[in-house]
Amino acid sequence: MTICCLSIWSCKHQHGQSESPLYKDVMAIHDKVMPEMGKIHSLKKQLKAIEVPQANEIILDHVKELNDADEAMMTWMADFKVPEDQAQHDEYLKAEKVKIQQVSDQMYGAMDKASKLIDSLTTLTKK
Repeated sequence: MTICCLSIWSCKHQHGQSESPLYKDVMAIHDKVMPEMGKIHSLKKQLKAIEVPQANEIILDHVKELNDADEAMMTWMADFKVPEDQAQHDEYLKAEKVKIQQVSDQMYGAMDKASKLIDSLTTLTKK
């Protein structure tokens, strides 16, 4: 699923898109956070591998948060379509810049919280 979405995104990203400064700003945020998708998947795998029965609920909550961040990025990419109409172009990109920044914040926040949980549970299980 992710590979398919990435392929579609790559094609949409390369063909006929505006190179305005605002478009570049939107893409800069996207391009910074997109490589973190692999880290999200890695963190989910690490969380699922932790066997601390008393922490199962919090582990599942963090996995869900990572899944939600992953899905937010996939949804943003699928929905991102710069309008042909120049009158709508700048307003659309301004709104998309806000949206992709929110996705970025969501992803980094979920990864940070998951990493901290993994560290604390790993420390707990070593005692």
